[in-house]
Amino acid sequence: MSHTGYAAVIGTFDGVHRGHRYLIDDLCRRARIRGLGTAVFTFTDHPLATLAPERAPHLLTTVEEKSSLLRSTGVDNVDIKPFGTISTLTARLYIERLATLGIRLILIGYDNRFGSDGLTTLSQFIQAADDTGVTVEQASGLTTSDGLTINSSRIRFALTQGDISLANELLGYHYSLSGTVVRGKQLGRTIGFPTANLQLPPDTRKLLVPRGVYACQATLHDGTTHPAMVNIGHRPTVDHTDAPDTIEAHIINHRADLYDTPLTLRFHRRLRQEQPFPNLKALSDQLATDRFQTLEIIGKNTIQS
Repeated sequence: MSHTGYAAVIGTFDGVHRGHRYLIDDLCRRARIRGLGTAVFTFTDHPLATLAPERAPHLLTTVEEKSSLLRSTGVDNVDIKPFGTISTLTARLYIERLATLGIRLILIGYDNRFGSDGLTTLSQFIQAADDTGVTVEQASGLTTSDGLTINSSRIRFALTQGDISLANELLGYHYSLSGTVVRGKQLGRTIGFPTANLQLPPDTRKLLVPRGVYACQATLHDGTTHPAMVNIGHRPTVDHTDAPDTIEAHIINHRADLYDTPLTLRFHRRLRQEQPFPNLKALSDQLATDRFQTLEIIGKNTIQS
């Protein structure tokens, strides 16, 4: 089907959460009415990484994850560039650039702004688009049952508090961490709980959840998924207090060698804080409880990854 032009949304889209998808669904609906294609313009980094690096947040999604999530919404085009490539453009200049790409409609979210001149109201954006051939419209934000608007900042805060259930509800999927399995000290196997040590990419800015033990679902290099209990922290029972934090996953009922293979952990719930135990027997007993709880949670959780 050929299009006479495109309807577009512009933004960081960190997390591509339920609020973002609500906006994109609205974009697709408006585009169909006008016979337009759809496009998302987004960035490889958070705007604050360019404008105020000291205030730039850690991210909910990597560039690859964000691209995949956006493309899964069914939009026709996803354009991802460094924010620095447009950071100096006023709203007017950016709209003019988009017009040359065939953009005929821009839909802005309730808190979605663009342009170096700091425009804030719909009427200002409409005025900026005057005589460009681009129409600017505004969508409403999606709110939760408690009346709060879904946004990336609220999800980041939930994750930093260890409230995985709330973060997943707002995201609409399970928060995840991905990396490569590397060799650790192999202490877990001596007490019956061998672990896969996850090393994140060295340049990642993805938000790491707080220290603690988590019920997760692990996706292995062969695409299979398994329940896993994950410890994030410095292992106070078996290591010194200033040891670096590690991400260790005990993948339940799986014993194959995973070294140097990719691993993704999808977080379902935080089980408890990381804590020291008086001896390895006490630690092993607690891990058995953690494993039982993990199997209970993964089996009952109904959010689709």
